[in-house]
Amino acid sequence: MGSSLLSAIARRLEGKVALITGGAGGLGSVTAKLFHEHGAKVMIADIQDDQGRPICKNPSLENASFIHCDVTNESHMQNAVEKALSMHGKLDIMFNNAGIMDTIIPDIFNYNVSDFERVLHVNTIGTFLGTKHAARVMKRAQQGTIINMASTCSVIGGVGTHAYVSSKHAVLGLTRNTAVELGQYGIRVNCVSPHVFPSAMSRNALGREDDDPLDDIYSSLKGATLKPHDVARAVLYLASDEARLEGKVAVITGAARGIGESTARLFHKHGAKVVIADILVELGQKVSQDLGESATFVRCDVTKEPDIENAVNTAVALYGKLDIMFNNAAIIGTNKPNILDNDLLEFEKIINVNLIGAFLGTKHAARVMIPNGRGSIITNGSVCTTTGGVANHGYTSSKHGVVGLTKNTVVELGRHGIHVNCLSPYLVATPLSMDFFELNDQGVRDVYRNLKGVLTVEDVAEAALFLASDESKYVSGHNLMVDGGFTMMNSGFCMFGKSA
Repeated sequence: MGSSLLSAIARRLEGKVALITGGAGGLGSVTAKLFHEHGAKVMIADIQDDQGRPICKNPSLENASFIHCDVTNESHMQNAVEKALSMHGKLDIMFNNAGIMDTIIPDIFNYNVSDFERVLHVNTIGTFLGTKHAARVMKRAQQGTIINMASTCSVIGGVGTHAYVSSKHAVLGLTRNTAVELGQYGIRVNCVSPHVFPSAMSRNALGREDDDPLDDIYSSLKGATLKPHDVARAVLYLASDEARLEGKVAVITGAARGIGESTARLFHKHGAKVVIADILVELGQKVSQDLGESATFVRCDVTKEPDIENAVNTAVALYGKLDIMFNNAAIIGTNKPNILDNDLLEFEKIINVNLIGAFLGTKHAARVMIPNGRGSIITNGSVCTTTGGVANHGYTSSKHGVVGLTKNTVVELGRHGIHVNCLSPYLVATPLSMDFFELNDQGVRDVYRNLKGVLTVEDVAEAALFLASDESKYVSGHNLMVDGGFTMMNSGFCMFGKSA
């Protein structure tokens, strides 16, 4: 992105200070440059002085500096954090990016323990030390973002060496545990877990030539090959507060109020043309009128296929295409904790709106996206997609079903260039949720145990914006939890304190 364009829009990391380990080459250097473009002061910490120092001497990176740092050495990590603090007065972002891969040895009997330990020290212990010393200064500031470099190897086996897969699973565990501990101080902790992308490290591990694009390893999402810049943009999202749309067309169901309305307004703000599809005519029309000529309202009952078909057709007729489908419409039903009191008709109604509605939205979005060879489908989930006991049986069943639908359609639609994801928020203080749980304003605040603060509809809309934008073009099949770490913890058995 050119400097002239960036000057015309809000730079997303303006005034922030970032420390990036392994920032002298590959993904680290790409991220450092992207952070700098977006207004951050960047400190590159690496053992490769011959690569890191020249990056910072580039006139276009005037707010970048380099420090020699071995991430396995605690005094080095402590010094890097202190240097960022002394130069810039704070540390907002810690990107624990440094990592190594070892030579592929598929037989564990031929595996040398020293090689295993070396990978573990850099990838896991280095991340631990970076997190520890970033937290030391972020706790005092009561805010900050820590991002750890993981991999698809953090969730599956068989695609890396024993050491690499073990180290990345450990990074995921560390992320989950520190998210629970540090959330009470307003510190967010997340992982970025990319598939293999072209880099010197991956080519060397795979025994490929220096210029091999690794195109043969991409098998699911058509038309998208993962590049370092794509991963850097995902890191940028986690480090910042917003993403962007420009000239895209979106259909949002349930957009007359709540999360849907907030998302429609945010999408429109970022350049999208929006079709508001809802059964609440007066509220939906008002939102459309507020947004002006780039928005339109369509009455739509998501349980009726002709209504969904009409909403999608309206988007294509008015704007020529459909880029984004946000299956947001949902109902929760009544609070009946005893299954014997649950009525079959209400159970079916919840399933019809939440799951069948998502199915119909996905079906008709795919109908127009497949010929274009691209598109983004997002379905609103919930923490109930992964957790039981938070809501009634119908709602929890429907939201688990949404994840199943997402996983299956990811596999079918990926070959057409369409990415499909879930967005799963924690409790948002809307009239619907407050009535269901019989909460007042104080009661809503009391349910937030981990990450300091209260989740709002605007927060969920920002996450939807990321999944709808090009920043997430290689994110597919993901259930993005917007829950402040709620699903990472057991509140009844936890060694860390509760957020104030």
